[in-house]
Amino acid sequence: MSMSLPCTQQVDSPFGQRLRYWRRRSGLSQLHLAAEAGTTPRHLSFIETGRSRPGRELVLRLAAALDVPIRERNGMLASAGLTPAFAERDLLNESMRPAQRVLDKVLTAHEPYPAWVVARGMRIIASNRAAEALFPGMCSMQPEAIVDMWYGPGPFRDLVENWPDVVWAGVATLRREARRTADTELLALVRRAEAHLDSVPQPEPDSEPELPFVCARLKIGDQLVRTLSTVMRFDSAVEVTASELRVELLFPADEASDAFFQSLR
Repeated sequence: MSMSLPCTQQVDSPFGQRLRYWRRRSGLSQLHLAAEAGTTPRHLSFIETGRSRPGRELVLRLAAALDVPIRERNGMLASAGLTPAFAERDLLNESMRPAQRVLDKVLTAHEPYPAWVVARGMRIIASNRAAEALFPGMCSMQPEAIVDMWYGPGPFRDLVENWPDVVWAGVATLRREARRTADTELLALVRRAEAHLDSVPQPEPDSEPELPFVCARLKIGDQLVRTLSTVMRFDSAVEVTASELRVELLFPADEASDAFFQSLR
């Protein structure tokens, strides 16, 4: 004897699963998300449970309201049986030349201070001369090796005076990026970094930092080089590769440290 399912039973769909993940991650209720995306809570509920199938425009409105990364917006479209909306090109592609020129100019103009171009999954794809002088060979290293170098025992740990503060701040940044992107490769790197820090105590939460940032103090010879760092992104990117690029810029935090970097010229 066959039995029909009740009409109220949830029929899960790949898109509904993705949408629920991003909505819960953002902390939005169905009511609030529906208002942001220009639909009704009832229709949104049907989409999440697989009882309705969204159109292309609604998928993109929902993704924008949830601030979903560009790569995952394509994934949401694919899970709804729709074609991607955003191209993914190699950085050497002719259409990417404007972005490449910007990156080249930023790296060059930042001399004598170190700068790195970082792609998806902590892949360092370019650096300037100052960065290569300070940390040689990083562009040829796999992300796992970079994590091991930064978070494990070795020369980097010996170089950084405030290493525990720096690596725990780095793990916090990796966690935020992994949550923001839902990148499985980055999640694996977070777990790899955390494994190195099992026996490393975290900084006291009420400790007063020397600067309003957690930045590396480098022991180079008999000099202590104080640094601070910032990140540049293509926030208006509508292409996958460009949306995932960032430029890590290291600056001196005082005049003596500035003099050290100037000497590298």
